[in-house]
Amino acid sequence: MPSDDESTWTLIQIAVPDDLVELVSDYLWSIGVSGVEELQSESGAILRTSVGNDPHAVIEHLHSSFNGTTATVIEVDRTVADSWRQHAESTYVDHNIWLVPAWLPAPEGTQPIFIEPLDTFGLGNHPTTVLTLKLALRCVNEKASILDMGSGSGVLSVAMAKLRGSFVDAHDIATSGADALILNAQANGVTRVRWLASVDEASNAYDAVLANILAPVLRELSGLIQERTASGGVVVLSGMRDEQVDNTLRYFTHCEEIERESMAGWSAVALRRH
Repeated sequence: MPSDDESTWTLIQIAVPDDLVELVSDYLWSIGVSGVEELQSESGAILRTSVGNDPHAVIEHLHSSFNGTTATVIEVDRTVADSWRQHAESTYVDHNIWLVPAWLPAPEGTQPIFIEPLDTFGLGNHPTTVLTLKLALRCVNEKASILDMGSGSGVLSVAMAKLRGSFVDAHDIATSGADALILNAQANGVTRVRWLASVDEASNAYDAVLANILAPVLRELSGLIQERTASGGVVVLSGMRDEQVDNTLRYFTHCEEIERESMAGWSAVALRRH
């Protein structure tokens, strides 16, 4: 996010023990960061990324969830923080659907979803996002009501509203997700999306719930996710490593699996609510 000084960007810098680098990186990707820079120091790895206009919530989670990890806020020259945009590419999803950085032209003959991450959120190119969207497009009916939990830049919300005519409520712990959702909805001509400041504002009976968050959080929120899904509705879970799926599904006792897909060591599962 921009700092008060327009020449710099505010990032978090995370000192991570070597044995936790992959876990911490997975967590950062799962909340939708645009990129993670990894450096080495004498005491272990250093990770840098931008997490929105409320970095302290992420820092608190890092400190409480990953022992030995220390995160601080730093200021970085804006031209350096912005350089990743030069290397951004469009991401293929399925059939002719592509997720396209908003500053790039769409591949010819495609159905593009243009995404501006506001230098804070992901472009949708992480396997967990691609898998969620693929399963949602296959398993969720047209014009369904959807709750998008962990919405990030609004990739899934905007895509489902644009491609399936869905009515989507979106929520993320990073409050700047509201700005990204509104911007990307406008860029794609979408009106059927709404930002929720809290999941407490959500309906109790959505046709589908999309939850692209880490496996431990999926387990923690399993009751809420099932409560918010109507009987016969669809739940799409993502953010799980392949080896975490079976243990996570044990918490979803009111659902049965209908489809599963994996990519690069990550898995997403579509469930039907009893």
